Amino acid sequence: MAEINMRQPQQTQVMREVVLRFTGSVEKSELSEGLKVAGTFRRLRWLTAAGALFIALLGVRVDAEGGSVNIGLAAAAVVYATVFALIVPRRIVAYALRAQKAHEGADCVVDGMGIAAVLDGADIKRLGWDAMTRYHETPSLYVAVGRTGVKSWVMVLPKRLLSRSDAELLGAVLDSRLPCG
Repeated sequence: MAEINMRQPQQTQVMREVVLRFTGSVEKSELSEGLKVAGTFRRLRWLTAAGALFIALLGVRVDAEGGSVNIGLAAAAVVYATVFALIVPRRIVAYALRAQKAHEGADCVVDGMGIAAVLDGADIKRLGWDAMTRYHETPSLYVAVGRTGVKSWVMVLPKRLLSRSDAELLGAVLDSRLPCG
């Protein structure tokens, strides 16, 4: 009598081998530089200019006798531009610093599934390679950019936290997984 083997088919598992692990915190200047490199502030400036122009144009009226400007809407355009050009970028950096401080002491782990913040062996935040759209490199940073649903995010990875060889390894991993730029 023949023996029948009723094993379940082997399921493929995603590689979770750790490529790189490092600990440290991002400084305010590095965070600002990373957000700038990722284009966060550039898009904000364009939206600010377009919004202020739209508000100002709402207050312009041209007719046969000439034109007039609604001072209230012109003032609203100036306030709008001031708030979104000066205050909002500072709030974005402050918010990102608070989020980073909440994960103080966590390791940053780069593996086959993506980049994760790990504290006491448990993932606090994991961003998979499929959610990342591109990365940028500066002399002092690697900046990974991605999108999850409608939310955009930026992950700043300072090179100062890595040895020279580890920084090159991280660059090679990012380059093999994501488009630069």
